Amino acid sequence: MGNQERYSLLFSISTLLVIWGGVIVFIDPTGEFMVNDDWSFTSIVEAILQGKEVDATGWGDGGPSVFSHIGWGVLFSSIFGYSTATLRVSVLVLAAVGSSALLLLLHQMGCRPWLALWVVLVLLFNPLFLSQSFSFMTDITFTSLLLVSLLFLHIGIDRNRQLMLALGLFFALLAILTRQIGVVIPLAFIFTYLVLPTVKPFCKKRVILLTVLITIFPWLCYELFLSFSGSTPVTSHPVVHKIFTFPQAKGFPGYVIFLFAQAATIILYTALLVSPLLVLRTHRILKTESIRKLFFILVCLFFFLEMSIITGLIDPPVGFHQNVLFNFGIGPILLKDIYLLGVQRTMSLPQPLFYLLAFGALLCSIVLLRLLFRSIHRWFTRYPDNQKDSIRFTSAFALTAALIYSGIIVLTGFHDRYLIPVCCLVIIWLAAQSKTDAPRGALGPLLVSISLLLLFATFSVLGVKDFMTTKRSLSAAHHYILNTLKIDPCDIDGGFEFNGYYCSNKNSRNFDKNLSWWWVEKEKYLVALGPLHGYRVVETFPFSRSIGNDGAIHILKPNDK
Repeated sequence: MGNQERYSLLFSISTLLVIWGGVIVFIDPTGEFMVNDDWSFTSIVEAILQGKEVDATGWGDGGPSVFSHIGWGVLFSSIFGYSTATLRVSVLVLAAVGSSALLLLLHQMGCRPWLALWVVLVLLFNPLFLSQSFSFMTDITFTSLLLVSLLFLHIGIDRNRQLMLALGLFFALLAILTRQIGVVIPLAFIFTYLVLPTVKPFCKKRVILLTVLITIFPWLCYELFLSFSGSTPVTSHPVVHKIFTFPQAKGFPGYVIFLFAQAATIILYTALLVSPLLVLRTHRILKTESIRKLFFILVCLFFFLEMSIITGLIDPPVGFHQNVLFNFGIGPILLKDIYLLGVQRTMSLPQPLFYLLAFGALLCSIVLLRLLFRSIHRWFTRYPDNQKDSIRFTSAFALTAALIYSGIIVLTGFHDRYLIPVCCLVIIWLAAQSKTDAPRGALGPLLVSISLLLLFATFSVLGVKDFMTTKRSLSAAHHYILNTLKIDPCDIDGGFEFNGYYCSNKNSRNFDKNLSWWWVEKEKYLVALGPLHGYRVVETFPFSRSIGNDGAIHILKPNDK
């Protein structure tokens, strides 16, 4: 590596870390509260630090393997002190490490410095990636380990170094020991190495043996340990059971429709979230006459759809896939009024804008599928002479892993945040293509790409800031009930995370239609985002929003109590 390359790489990493620092300071990760399912992982870290026995890897009948995730949380807390804010910061560190690993990988693959940084920013400002970086969920831990694994595997193939290969497989094991679906990494690696007609510096038997010994075998031993210790191995996970029970439960053609809807959701979301990169290829795709005709037909249909919505002829539903993204913001906000009763407490995205977004996702999906089919065809044909075999291997490996991963979650069902690894893998695959960057003269696609990234960055940063501000007010309301009103936590409906943390080990899930299902024993007080019929307001805790009107957390008491 020459001096100019070193300076360029150092500048890119420094710029990335400065951007991360600015985003973290602006959003502010502080506050003693939990996000989504991370109350379960927080409880495990807390129990280990207190020397207590841990008998599960997650809440419910099963959970992710979380070994690496919990280990990192325990290590970080041992050094910096335990708090929920500390655990969130530990994940932010992993997010910065993962994005830096992606930048190094792209540099190793020969991407131009500006393109490499641009690609990483597409990941950083992905609303799913950024939002989960400010939680103690396993998604970012898994994704960062995945990216580090790919970096070392690429270096091992590129430089014919077995040690780098072993390191890559070791980080793949750590990813598997965070979420079992990480097994897609060794599976995709073996498949690509055996199938792709490219230079193979190591013999096939050695690669398979290394992969099994470093990833598959230790993982199976860990699952056996969980089984024999009475914990939650992968075979006990209800999501795995759905693979076998869904076909019978849904029947035909219900199951086929389910699979199609799942696959379509993955494609649409992924295409939209990586659209700043896809538009750099759109001008090439549009050179195909059939694609131009298809785009023209879709634009005409979309025009009639929008006019029908605006004039009131039709009233189609507006809704995002479940969990993090909702209409219109970043969450999830798991309180009874907004999550279970469906009361709209935030700014709503107008129908015409929602379907404009959906239409953009559809157009990007066509580009994505076109590139996918072309890329698979090129795997088995002669590659350009100026393209290194290691880059071709990494491109195929990333795409194969994305397809296997997507295939698994199609069968089981998924939340939108499960698509973070898919977006990462697709980004690597796109960046590995020899013509990903816009050529000279293609100013239009470049301007559209810049505009899309700015929109994503604005929405993601402001949305996550709003979410964290809301959670801090929610934490203040919880503190008021527990310490001022002196109420038992299980006699409060404080939301999913609150009741999960305090009451999941005391009560079974409540299926009383008058109470929330999340372990509420009595509803002496209800925490909500606004007033509700049949309740009187006890106290409010205001917060400001950058997107939409300001709000307040309300402590409510039933009128009959």
